[in-house]
Amino acid sequence: MLHDIRYALRILAQNRAFAAVAVLSLALGIGANTAIFTLMDYVMLRALPVRSPQQLVALCRNPEKPSNSYDYPDYRYIRDHNQSFSGVIAASEGSSLAFAVPSERGISAEVVPVARVSGNYFSELGVPAVVGRLFTPEDNVTEGAHPYVVLSSDLWQRRFGGDPKVLGREITLNGVPFSIIGVAARGFHGIAVGNHSDLFMPIVMMPATNPPARGWNTRHWWWLNLMARLKPGATTASATSEMNVLWQQILKADPEYKPPAAYNKDSEKYNQLVVLPGSGGWSYFRLQFSKPLTVLMIVVGMVLLIACANVANLLLARSAGRQKEIAVRLAIGAARGRLVRQLLMETLVVSILGGLAGLAFAWWGVSVLLELMPKRTIPLDLHLSPDLRVLGFAFLASLVTGVICGMAPALQSTRPDLLGSLKSETAAARRSRFDLRRALVVLQVALSLLLLIGAGLFVRSLGNLEKLDPGFVRERVLAVSVNPQASGYKGQRLRDYYERLLSKAGSWPEVRSASLASITPLSGSRWNSDIRVQGYEFKPDEKPYVDFNSVSPRFFETLGIPLIAGRDFRDSDSPAFTPDPPDKPDPAAKRTGPRVLIVNESFARKFFAGRAAVGALMCRDDKFKMDEAYEIVGVVKDVKYFGVREATEPMVYVPVWRDGSGSRQLLVRTTADPERVVGAVRREAGLLDPAIPILQTLTMSDQYDNNISQERVLTTLCGFFGALAVLLAAVGLYGVMAHAVARRVREIGIRMALGARAGEVRWLILRETALLVGIGAAIGLPAALASTRLVQTFLYGLTPQDPLTVAGAVVLLLAITALAGYIPARRATRVDPMVALRYE
Repeated sequence: MLHDIRYALRILAQNRAFAAVAVLSLALGIGANTAIFTLMDYVMLRALPVRSPQQLVALCRNPEKPSNSYDYPDYRYIRDHNQSFSGVIAASEGSSLAFAVPSERGISAEVVPVARVSGNYFSELGVPAVVGRLFTPEDNVTEGAHPYVVLSSDLWQRRFGGDPKVLGREITLNGVPFSIIGVAARGFHGIAVGNHSDLFMPIVMMPATNPPARGWNTRHWWWLNLMARLKPGATTASATSEMNVLWQQILKADPEYKPPAAYNKDSEKYNQLVVLPGSGGWSYFRLQFSKPLTVLMIVVGMVLLIACANVANLLLARSAGRQKEIAVRLAIGAARGRLVRQLLMETLVVSILGGLAGLAFAWWGVSVLLELMPKRTIPLDLHLSPDLRVLGFAFLASLVTGVICGMAPALQSTRPDLLGSLKSETAAARRSRFDLRRALVVLQVALSLLLLIGAGLFVRSLGNLEKLDPGFVRERVLAVSVNPQASGYKGQRLRDYYERLLSKAGSWPEVRSASLASITPLSGSRWNSDIRVQGYEFKPDEKPYVDFNSVSPRFFETLGIPLIAGRDFRDSDSPAFTPDPPDKPDPAAKRTGPRVLIVNESFARKFFAGRAAVGALMCRDDKFKMDEAYEIVGVVKDVKYFGVREATEPMVYVPVWRDGSGSRQLLVRTTADPERVVGAVRREAGLLDPAIPILQTLTMSDQYDNNISQERVLTTLCGFFGALAVLLAAVGLYGVMAHAVARRVREIGIRMALGARAGEVRWLILRETALLVGIGAAIGLPAALASTRLVQTFLYGLTPQDPLTVAGAVVLLLAITALAGYIPARRATRVDPMVALRYE
């Protein structure tokens, strides 16, 4: 074997052009597969670094669109009454808090991702402590009575230098003191794929760091993910049956239960529970990108097949020049198996070199993938560094590729016509008009057409989404998220903070308008409430509640939302002071100011068909009460809040501070790039209170892009891989036709000596090119039309068999392959008949 490797390296050194083309082709194919596998491994395949992860399961609702969202009473009931699990854990990951160490003078607070977990979280997962201890069930009993935190190993090293004396040190989270009791094992950052939790705190400490969350322990506050560990002998099927029984018991004990409006249309399915494997944890990020990654893995697999066909074609062309050498070896007694092994070793050396080069391409590709991922409040934790799994995949892909590329050429090369080969290389080179090389070109063309049609569909679908009107102007609008409530602000003090920030932002010269809102468009957040509209009777099967948003005056101007009828809010429409949250009302509180609200077009069409909405009355209750009614003073254009693909729901806007909560986002419309205002916002917020960090600054354009991030990733990568596939196919076609011209030099010379014109000779070669491309297209077109149904869910505004896309892909493929075939055909017309006749 070592001898064969040395020989293969010498052969490649003598044929550097062949080696360079073959290695580059395989590097592109293997590198693309390795890059996608790296992300796929992280998101879908990698197990949590915990004890026996294969025993973990996720408790989900709605089998068709799994949702892992429960309230705390649900968790306690399932934990205490199940027979299938040895333990059930609850966690809420993906939020962030202002973290500071009081003893570190001059170091400002930083925003860190935090996980709120049940007391049995670490013990059930089997995560050990590096230093100190981890939570126990006794640490999660009484609200506000367990101010303890566990650090991740990363935060421990970054902020405390890995000091084991960190135990007992005081830190603050949103200004609330906590004590460090331990450090979790290295590499563990929670159960949510893509989220990197740096701090863990008990669930019962939720209201201490987030005062508005006073309903954390109540029904219908769906904020926890549940996972469990199966008992020995239990299966996901048996656990699913038991969970549905328990869920029906929960529903019977809660007659007021109703699913959120987002799930109202699927309420029956939403009340069906399913237990899914959870060895890799749980994350909506995984749910969002698992299918796109599967599609991309199929795509890069086809690209690698095309690259393999290219290299196989090169090997076949090269073997034609080695027929006499192989014939001599066989004639003097060499075993055919020995020659096959040597030729395969040459191919394996090429494929391993291609794999090594592909690793460099893969690391670059991974960085591109990360750039394509959506921007979020909590950045995605995708540390896609090389590890043994990825290196093993690249090595295995290289070996398999080498065998695929080399087996057929090796077998064909070692079956020569001995007598003919020893007499003349030309005689040995004669083949049928449709040999293995041409078959490989047909395969490349078919696969390339399939990828081109898929890429074209994604490109056109993304174009439709980008042209979609979300109901607001997304250019030059900045959304700033702060949370002064987490630092103890409430009541009039909270309102004063926001109003000072709003006033300052509106005075900057780069700002056209500024406003406040509880919910920003396309954020996916929801707040709904029961309503009653004067003169409208709800049907028995109709949901009696709609979505709400509280906004300040100029909100619609800031986002460019047209006012259809009536007027905007005024400062006088807001209450004189902020009322207490609804769960702890102040009986003495009286909301002052007129009771007014604004509705969107969908609301007006549904509740006021054929009559004017402005001036009508509505109550925010399950019964209509005239003394608590609100007057509709305006109608605005529909705006998408929950996704660009989602249908617009009826929406009610209430004046800012009228909803009883205090969390707001500052929206700023600028005259230039909104990123230039970020520094001013941070500076002004720091002057108001340096202890309140800016949680997020995000332009509304980025918000829109986040909503179509899945489609953008698919389009960008499929477009790139489609172009790469066509390029490789064109190179393969060029190689076959160039080799065919070289083999037919004497024939072409005779034809031209007998009077054949250049156009006739050119058509002789182009006709064969057209035959190969035509057969490939005839095979690829039906396959593409059948397989595009798999990506139907990713398309918007067109069908998988869109004729314009299919026709465009076919024309583009024909144009590129025609160019690849024309170059050898043109070269054939330059053959000198006298030189060709003396060729042999």
